[in-house]
Amino acid sequence: MQKQTAWRYNTLYILSWYLLSTILSIYNKTLMGKEHYNLNLPLLMSAVHSGIHSIISRILIKHYNHTIKQYSMFDYITKVIPCGIAAAMDISCANASLVLITLSFYTVIKSSTPVWVLLFSFMFGFEKPTLNLIAVISLIVVGVSLTVDGESHYNTHGFILVLVAAIASGLRWNLTQFLMKSNDKQQQQSPLATMYHLSPIMFITMLSLSLYIEKPFQHHQNASSYLDFVFKALISLSIMAVGGILAFMMTLSELYLIKGTSTVTLSVAGISKEILVITLSVFIYGDILTTKTYLG
Repeated sequence: MQKQTAWRYNTLYILSWYLLSTILSIYNKTLMGKEHYNLNLPLLMSAVHSGIHSIISRILIKHYNHTIKQYSMFDYITKVIPCGIAAAMDISCANASLVLITLSFYTVIKSSTPVWVLLFSFMFGFEKPTLNLIAVISLIVVGVSLTVDGESHYNTHGFILVLVAAIASGLRWNLTQFLMKSNDKQQQQSPLATMYHLSPIMFITMLSLSLYIEKPFQHHQNASSYLDFVFKALISLSIMAVGGILAFMMTLSELYLIKGTSTVTLSVAGISKEILVITLSVFIYGDILTTKTYLG
């Protein structure tokens, strides 16, 4: 009975993740793509999202009197902060790449995340290397290689950014699993509490990168016109906030799925979602897929 209930909940988390992740991918590409809204501030937008995550998680925890695990200074520095920085790098690089590459190309390269999830899982001892897992990794690597070779609108910087995002994602989810799961059930971290701890670190990391790289509030050659005036800035930040709420619900679904299963399950379940996103990108944005891309 408990297994059936757990299966139903995990199925619900997967479906919620599919829906929210797909909507968020289209939202991000429409907002940041050069040929669309062209909001060339992906790091600032990522920081706004994390700031919203931090605020919402704190409100919910206070409202429901949620118990929060207290980390020692050593554990916070060695476990929580690295996880928050890895998450910030994953999201920031992923959003920045969408300024330069098509959504379909982004999705296929990001689908290499299971490779990095498995490699880091081997390193941390969450999974043991088997022939089946090695075969899966090899197949994904071949598929990604074909896609890169067949991409009609290839951009080196965009490719590097999304590849770094995939690597950071593999590290992020393994560190998150390490934080959330414990042999002592009373010491296990809830998904909401995980967001409570990680969001401020992500916000500080992303905002620091934005202020250093993008300089969103300074006038310079590549400055965004969407923050020129107070009214335009408020509208732009409000649009970013919508994505922040979507991202909060999506991340919560991901964390509950990891808690109920594992990071490997999350990665494998994401493959069919990515096929859906690629299909939608072809219909919505007119992305061109070559024969090699289809094979990939």
